[in-house]
Amino acid sequence: MSLIRRRKLTKRQTRQIEQNQTVQADDATFAEGVIVSHFGKQLDVQITNLPTVMPSLPDTDANKPLVQIGTIWRCHARTNLPMLATGDRVKFSLDTTAGLGRIEHLLDRHKLITRPDRYHKVKPVAANVDMLVIVFAPLPKPAVNLIDRYLLIAKLNHITPLLVLNKADLLNEQNSNDQDAIMQMIDEYRALGDQYGFSVIQTSTHTKSSLQTLFRHINGKLSIFAGQSGVGKSSLINELLPNANQSTNIISQNSQLGQHTTTTSRLMPYDAHHVDKGGIIDTPGIREYGIWHLSADDILLGFEELHELAGSCQFRDCHHTPSAKGCALWAAAMQGEVLPRRIESLTSLIDEAKAGQSAVKPSAK
Repeated sequence: MSLIRRRKLTKRQTRQIEQNQTVQADDATFAEGVIVSHFGKQLDVQITNLPTVMPSLPDTDANKPLVQIGTIWRCHARTNLPMLATGDRVKFSLDTTAGLGRIEHLLDRHKLITRPDRYHKVKPVAANVDMLVIVFAPLPKPAVNLIDRYLLIAKLNHITPLLVLNKADLLNEQNSNDQDAIMQMIDEYRALGDQYGFSVIQTSTHTKSSLQTLFRHINGKLSIFAGQSGVGKSSLINELLPNANQSTNIISQNSQLGQHTTTTSRLMPYDAHHVDKGGIIDTPGIREYGIWHLSADDILLGFEELHELAGSCQFRDCHHTPSAKGCALWAAAMQGEVLPRRIESLTSLIDEAKAGQSAVKPSAK
């Protein structure tokens, strides 16, 4: 009996929260904005629409934000809201005396990238993203498994990927074998892109090559940049958005690997006063993207050319290993119809997801 009462109470509380949200959303004193930075409990929100009823303004204080389109307010969020992410559109109240805001209502999201955190709880990475820009370079050596992971993220979140070979000027410094391997990889991804609707371009911040081509792809969209450390993501962003002031690091001469420079999720708009016209999100959350919350079928969906074949395997529980009897994927690879390394990426990601799921303790579920 007590269990029934508790369930009814929970439903009433849920309805009350929804009603409160509706009332808050209609409050004429709330401004609308987009979350442009996330610092844990505090968030920066840029105003996109002013309140219908403007708040009273105290004496002018240069240290306090103005109530006008394009200004950024440091905010806290109401405790009854879901976890928020950079790119979320919100309504928030303004305390002009303190110069602080409070996020009262989360507006509809059309897309949301999530990932599991270290405690195996799913948390948002970025909201309302249109394009995932996957950056790689001749140095550090491209990690095709990581590129395939990002293509999986894009597919499952219905986001258009764009592959960018940055530092293309370094190709001439590669030995012939390495150069041929990179160009073959690019050709293979271009063939996939032609089939499944994404592009592969080459850029260089050193020679300024194809930067306008890159900008044409992302202009008017909200994009998120991803890739190995050291491939020049921050340098690209600085070229595209000179006021972004992204910190950069050089490649470690000892390890030939890059060093992480991004520590906070940040949205950099194309138009500083109109964040709703699109921009670039740079976030450490995308490089830490775990997949333990995905099933094998989920991961297979991200490999479209392989997903089409998987139903033809001799056994329904086929593990798609080279030695698997009757595997349609490896049979197609032997005929040159699909890439063996794509099958290897698929099975590697499935194994990673299964290992992560088995490591989850019951108390963490």
